[in-house]
Amino acid sequence: MQYRTAAEGGDPFAMTCLAWLLQERGDLSGAEQWLRRASDGGYGEAMMRLAGLLKDRGEFAEAERWLRKAAELGHVGAAGAVGFMLQERDDLVGAQEWYREAAHRGDAFSMWKLGLLQRQSGRREEGQQWLQRAADCTGEVQVQCEALRDLALLAMQRDDAAEAERLLRRAAALVAEADGDHRKEADALEADLLILLASVLQERGESVEAETLYRRAAGAGNTAAMISLSELMEHQERSAEAGEWLRRGSEAGDVRAMLLLASLLMEWGDFAEAEPWCRRAAEAGVPMAMDLLGRLLQRREDFTEAEQWYREAAESRVQSSMVQLAYLLEQRGALAEAQQWYAKAAAAGEDLAMVKAGALSEKQGDVDGAERWYLQAARAGNVFGMFMVGRLASNRGDLEEAEMWLRRAAAAGNANAMAVLGLVLAVQGRVADGEQWCRKAVDAGEANALVDLKAVLEAQRGFGH
Repeated sequence: MQYRTAAEGGDPFAMTCLAWLLQERGDLSGAEQWLRRASDGGYGEAMMRLAGLLKDRGEFAEAERWLRKAAELGHVGAAGAVGFMLQERDDLVGAQEWYREAAHRGDAFSMWKLGLLQRQSGRREEGQQWLQRAADCTGEVQVQCEALRDLALLAMQRDDAAEAERLLRRAAALVAEADGDHRKEADALEADLLILLASVLQERGESVEAETLYRRAAGAGNTAAMISLSELMEHQERSAEAGEWLRRGSEAGDVRAMLLLASLLMEWGDFAEAEPWCRRAAEAGVPMAMDLLGRLLQRREDFTEAEQWYREAAESRVQSSMVQLAYLLEQRGALAEAQQWYAKAAAAGEDLAMVKAGALSEKQGDVDGAERWYLQAARAGNVFGMFMVGRLASNRGDLEEAEMWLRRAAAAGNANAMAVLGLVLAVQGRVADGEQWCRKAVDAGEANALVDLKAVLEAQRGFGH
């Protein structure tokens, strides 16, 4: 009532305070009316608040006009806000100009944002200086703590864990004392700080305090902390507790927690519970969840829906889904499209796709095309690709090429390559070496290697001679 009386009497400060109260109650129309009256009267703080209200409903041009007007009247916060609007539309040069002007006039927010932009543009030393100035701005707790967090991240990048810990502990202590007006934002920032501090402590083996900090953040509802806590417990072989924290994160709507929970449940063999969590994450647009859901569906032979999810994941460039999609297409006879997806996965560096593309080419009688794919896989380090190149070279009589690739595959433990290498050596008259490799193949699980060697030798001598 007191504010309304003063506002009706023409006091711009009272108009702005009344507008704030109305806005808190959800009366945005009433708040806008009073802010416009105060702004028309030249009150900079009202212009700032009016700009915020306009921006929230998407009227960016008018919001920027009021911010610029407030800045021209000397409102330092408005200058920083203009910089932020310019940064949001990727005008980084203009943003830095406004931030610099406001920073030189003492605006902590602008110091912080300018510091980050300077770092991003390569002026690291100047950027760090502005971040430090923002961190030292007492009275601006939120910005001060944000700057301390960013300085801690820089310390972590240069492996200075002690400095990172000092900065994070200072920030956590400050944010815990934030006033009630900004408590919600402060709680979110505090959780982020606790997670970072816990990660620093965990890295150097102080898992007890790290767990305590993760629990504080998780207890406040921070799902990233729940995930970090589950990872810590998984590392400590406390899988049941890890699963419970992932379940809490999933129930809170965190799609990453859903994906991790589904993966953990699949490890436990609980495919029935894994599927709904995986499906929720997939339907939320998480490509890796689409891939995982495809595997669950394929496992229970629901190939039609599995193909649909693999396709969505493949189109989001998940390489394993490209391969699985190609496999399902191949199984139902869509060979041309299958080969296209194998080729896409191969182009992305998936060596299994190179082998599969080679096998599909060979299946269709294109031996030269098959060998090109196998050779690509072999050069990418795929052992089966090496074996297949060696086998095809042996088939066409290029025993020198065959031996080279078969030796590489055999050295990597491929039993088939050992057996064929033994035969290739025997055919060249190096029977002792051939027999040795065939025996290695038998020891590695290729039971017929010695029988095959015997057949080759008998064929060379002629039966009965």
